[in-house]
Amino acid sequence: MLMACLMLIPAAAGAGSPFAPNADRALDALEQALTLPCRSVYVYHDFGDTLNHFTQRAIMGADDLSLVGAPDENCRENPAGGDTCIRLKQISRERNWGGWLFLNGRMAKGKAPQLNKGDAPGQGMDLTGARELVFLARGEKGGETVHFFTLGYGLVEETPVVPFPDSAPQRSLGDVTLEREWTEYRIGLEDADLSCIACGFGFVMSGDDNDEGETVFYLDEIRFEGDFSGLCHPMLRSYVTDDPVLHSTAYTYDNALAAMAFLSAGRRAGAEMILDSFVYAVENDRDWPGQIRNAYAAGDITAFPGWQSGARLPGWAEAGTGAWHEDPVQTGLGTGNTCYAALALLQYDAVYGSEKYLNTAALMMDWVLENCRDDHPGFTAGFDAWGKNGESPSRLTYKSTEHNIDALAAFRRLFDRTGDGKYLEAAESAMAFIRSMYSPERGLFFTGTLSDGATPNTENVVLDAQVWTYMALGKEFGPYEAALETAAAMRTPEGAYPFSMAGKSGSWWPEGTAFTALAHRLKGEDGMAEETLQALAAVQREDGLFPAAVGGQVSTGFGLFDGTNWEYSDSPHIAPTAWFVMAVNGFNPYAFPGGESVR
Repeated sequence: MLMACLMLIPAAAGAGSPFAPNADRALDALEQALTLPCRSVYVYHDFGDTLNHFTQRAIMGADDLSLVGAPDENCRENPAGGDTCIRLKQISRERNWGGWLFLNGRMAKGKAPQLNKGDAPGQGMDLTGARELVFLARGEKGGETVHFFTLGYGLVEETPVVPFPDSAPQRSLGDVTLEREWTEYRIGLEDADLSCIACGFGFVMSGDDNDEGETVFYLDEIRFEGDFSGLCHPMLRSYVTDDPVLHSTAYTYDNALAAMAFLSAGRRAGAEMILDSFVYAVENDRDWPGQIRNAYAAGDITAFPGWQSGARLPGWAEAGTGAWHEDPVQTGLGTGNTCYAALALLQYDAVYGSEKYLNTAALMMDWVLENCRDDHPGFTAGFDAWGKNGESPSRLTYKSTEHNIDALAAFRRLFDRTGDGKYLEAAESAMAFIRSMYSPERGLFFTGTLSDGATPNTENVVLDAQVWTYMALGKEFGPYEAALETAAAMRTPEGAYPFSMAGKSGSWWPEGTAFTALAHRLKGEDGMAEETLQALAAVQREDGLFPAAVGGQVSTGFGLFDGTNWEYSDSPHIAPTAWFVMAVNGFNPYAFPGGESVR
């Protein structure tokens, strides 16, 4: 058994590869992004960003917004970092003063967030581990005087004035005279009890300290720095993009790939961070604990204290109104995302052993078994808009070959680990579906079915249906060898691959190229694998990530829920980054110790 387990940590194989430095850069980039929310708790990073905490605002002093203007948190005028900063405007008059508090707030289930009035327990964040509050500020003209502070909500000169105040009194810099250029400021938090903090940040301006008239200044990158690893459940942002729908989205599939990329290199801690977040997400869903969503909020998905929102889900704030929106696909439950999360948990269990991860994987796959079946073999795609604003979920009745490949591997592994016959029966159902999607005449696997769950969708020939079947079936793949010839026909001159046969238009798909490079390695086609990996290495970014598309938009041939075409752009994407690492390390996410192997 020890030798079988070692098969899943092929660090030595990757270390001897000419692409090992590329893989290390990719892993370092993933690790840096993954640990960011565990090193810094942001009060403000960017407008509507899911890294933001203390999202509720309370005015101080002046009760007239004409004197203390509402913060413009979507200001794009020379931000210090990211895309936006906060613009503050105040009318200074003698003896006039005012400012704003940045508070955690609270939210009852199904309701909008509200300010925390200090009248209920458990509404402050546990910031234990924070060493200091860091922020950047600048004045529009220079010379503006502002009093900045943190902590101390509900305390006046350390005396409680509300039933449940902050656990620490206010810490401040006193009055600060701003420069015209961005300047970093730090407030030390040594020896402060940070176990329950409702006020992350605040400021006050006085008319006595500023010229009469309009005073304008800017804030950005407000954050607590320290070690929050024991309180953090991070998820990786899938795409580095300005697209508001994707900007703060951490897809479950992408994060499962990243966890297995860490496993493939023996970086156990990185895998555990993601997998522990999966467990937290399953146990803390806002509507139905026991299921995993298609995506989560990028960053720390831990629910804010006092917010009955469950594990934080992705969405975006509407510019101008701040209204919160959610994508029904991202907040839905998909068979493919569920199965990939289960595969990552089971791969960890295969290497290190983990009853917690095994049990969570079983819970996930039980949901697929109980909710994604019809009268035909295989498993349906899942649900959209599950629990969105209390609405009933929308059932997706088509079946995907890709999803059933994932289900086959997960159910087989669960049967091997538990001996429960229901998993063997489920695996046989998935296998029967996969067989039914193969066309001997055309030598390929169809992408799946139409909405009836039985009629093949013959229009779009996609790469993953051909390659993943090979990686999942192992020695059973013999009758379907022509599917790999179909995949080979998609190969570009540089050794790369598009998403689908119809997408051969000069652009190519790094994610599919990376998993096809892995398939070449598993099949012993080392020359083909090296050529494909070289094409990928040539487009790796300086930061270690890989783009989602090369040479222009990559069309999938599928439509999105809103009727638009599903296309990949050149935005950096963690999925091809993770697949590249697994390809270099020869790690097959569908193969387990003691099971069938394609090597």
